[in-house]
Amino acid sequence: MKDSRFPLLRDDPPARARALLIARIAVAVYLVELVLNLTRPHLAPDEPALSIFYDLPGSSGSFGRLLSTPEIVFWVVLVGIAVGAGAQIYAAVTARRRGGAGDDAAGEGGRRAIVLTWFTLGCLLLPFGLISLTVVFEFFPYALLCLPGTVLALVLLRAVVRFGTVSWTALLLAFAWGALIVFGLGRAYTSLAFGTVYGYVGPSADTDFSGVSGLSDFTEGLDHTIDLLIVHLGVVNECVVAAGVVLLLTLLRHRVTDTVTGLVLGAAIGLGHTFVESVLIIKLYGSLGVFFGPTSGFEYWIRQSIGLLGGPVAFGALIGAGFGAAVSARRRGWLVAASLIAAIGGAIGTEVLSGWLAGEARDHVEIGSAFDTLVVSPFFWLLPQLPFIALAVALLVTGLRSRAPLLRDAVAAETTADGPITAAEAPVLVSPVLRFWAVVGTWRTYGRSTALALHRLQSAQLELASRQVRQDPESEAEGDELRARVMRGKLRRQAVNP
Repeated sequence: MKDSRFPLLRDDPPARARALLIARIAVAVYLVELVLNLTRPHLAPDEPALSIFYDLPGSSGSFGRLLSTPEIVFWVVLVGIAVGAGAQIYAAVTARRRGGAGDDAAGEGGRRAIVLTWFTLGCLLLPFGLISLTVVFEFFPYALLCLPGTVLALVLLRAVVRFGTVSWTALLLAFAWGALIVFGLGRAYTSLAFGTVYGYVGPSADTDFSGVSGLSDFTEGLDHTIDLLIVHLGVVNECVVAAGVVLLLTLLRHRVTDTVTGLVLGAAIGLGHTFVESVLIIKLYGSLGVFFGPTSGFEYWIRQSIGLLGGPVAFGALIGAGFGAAVSARRRGWLVAASLIAAIGGAIGTEVLSGWLAGEARDHVEIGSAFDTLVVSPFFWLLPQLPFIALAVALLVTGLRSRAPLLRDAVAAETTADGPITAAEAPVLVSPVLRFWAVVGTWRTYGRSTALALHRLQSAQLELASRQVRQDPESEAEGDELRARVMRGKLRRQAVNP
């Protein structure tokens, strides 16, 4: 029997099929970006075939690696794509040969198909995660600096929901998707797109950069390129976040999956992306602060303190809420489209408007002063995000309130005289306030150990109630195991407080 606490680890054909589709689309988009980069206009005679191999003059060491895609990662990505494609061809050929085989052969073939599918997914997607790992390990002290706030935010996401909670396994997978796949794919796509776009909008190869007009053409072309890259990155990142939410909601579809479930998963994905992006940006401005003004300390204050739950976290939460609500809604297309448009628009608007507002304030505020650092710059950075953050909070509150009748029905369905949930326990379980004061009262009367035992028992009972009922043997086996966990929890509680 499989452990019900880790539903993500069981075989799940629909989830595997969706994961494989997502991986194929991601690789197809990457190959399109690669071809466009190879066929771009070359503006310099010594420009390499791929712009990501271009070395900036005077750049070396960690600074050079900071601004370019590591060459070894690029080749590992190509090898992974080739091996993944070969694995898919092998799986298709062997499946065709087993078409007329017996039950034993079919069972063995099914297990082989599972292994091949996850192996293929690893080959297609994990190489992109090397980009994120390169950033984290290259600038490991900054990663350690960002770790406490990130862990605190994850704990907050886990604790905000008490019924139909997202397991730590799912939450960490969401975080890993954001840190490895969202950041890695986004940077892989954008590194290629930068050279492609600049090849078309940049100055021509015969431009004389020694004159004023040549310098103006260079600056104008670079500005247009950056504007288009902001749009490109916003679309790419939020689409990859959406893909992760879809995959995780598929894996968790037999539990409570609604607006709150999707919102928590989307926020965790955004948090993973924020973590790696913060490490990169803090290091970047630590190296270039003398030219651009902001320092690494300022970027840490903005991204890992006051704005930790904004930016990618808030936009990921919106995508997750929309996709979670679409699970049980009739007009799914509208919800999916609205959440994606809101997140993409918010991500692009934040980058554009915050920079414009900060530029308008330069003549009125002393740049780098305590007032600018603590009030003005954070305000202008958060201002474009406030409507989206408020919307995400409103969706969370509304979603939690809408779970009340669902919780009552789920607890009532599991309530029996001598079962895992008794008639006396049911009113306490359906009320967060009563659950809290029950634990507090137990702590005061019987001590910490008994209170913790009660809290664990309530958590197990809520997990049992959050299981969606399915008419299949696997669901019944999972329900039996959850009931057994609750009964063991009751025995442990009695042992602590006989």
